[in-house]
Amino acid sequence: MPLISSHFGMAALLLWSLTGTSMARAADVMSVNQCVDQMVGYLAPDRLSSVTWLSHEQTNLEIFPLLKAIPANHGEIEEVMNLQPAMIIGGQFGAPGLKSLVKKFGYDWHELSLPQDLDALYRNWEQLGAWLGQESRAHDMVTRLQTGLGDIQKNLAPLNIQAMVVNANGWVAGNDNFQDAYLRALGLSNIAAERGIQGWGQVSLEQLIYWQPDLIIVPDSLFGGQARATQWMDHPALKKVHSRYPMVKVDAGWLSCGTPALLRAAKEIQRHILQHENNPSASVFIHHVVNKESDHVT
Repeated sequence: MPLISSHFGMAALLLWSLTGTSMARAADVMSVNQCVDQMVGYLAPDRLSSVTWLSHEQTNLEIFPLLKAIPANHGEIEEVMNLQPAMIIGGQFGAPGLKSLVKKFGYDWHELSLPQDLDALYRNWEQLGAWLGQESRAHDMVTRLQTGLGDIQKNLAPLNIQAMVVNANGWVAGNDNFQDAYLRALGLSNIAAERGIQGWGQVSLEQLIYWQPDLIIVPDSLFGGQARATQWMDHPALKKVHSRYPMVKVDAGWLSCGTPALLRAAKEIQRHILQHENNPSASVFIHHVVNKESDHVT
């Protein structure tokens, strides 16, 4: 069965998940992790009886309308006892108190690890597919992600771009980090890893200027206010970073979970690079990637 590939496809999937079909199973899976919400939403939306409250917050994700229509939970044991789910799925570091309680009361707890590279992400899809009896859909998803990232890598690797993802408060990803693996999957070199950062590290404005990355990628949220954690990225001193490409802000929600939205972010980064490839003298400015149409991959 093909994965979601259009607004029509998502609308049909939403209608199917809400009305049910003769082949659909009862909604018996409770998710207590935001990424699990999305992943189960792609593999077995009809099985979801409850998603985290975070998935009811407005996002640009294509799957948002589907998750918004499913009752939300706050990871409380009282909600578990009320729903009586056949399966509860969480993440490695989330809801530790709930994890011990559901096991004490005899509920079926499943847990996905936090992936630090693409192979771990693919294993999570396969594991989730096995739990849900959706191995074929999970395999198709892994193939879609691998193919999409591989195609982009072929286009960008020959450009020898030194890039870095700069998160709030200057946190950057070094070696042994999913963002590092993602950059490499796109065919980009991670300058933070090359400078010796392991896992997560912080960079100052001065370091950023000194390192002179070819491309700075900034995960951006829908938060409309001002925050000191992100204001420094608008500092005039950044104009001294004579990058090959303008800084690009990409929706943080697209980068948070390894779903088709991850490919949407990758395609936008590729488009941004290729758009400015013939203008190497471009000064640094912020290019906002804002696309609320779809995160599907064609």
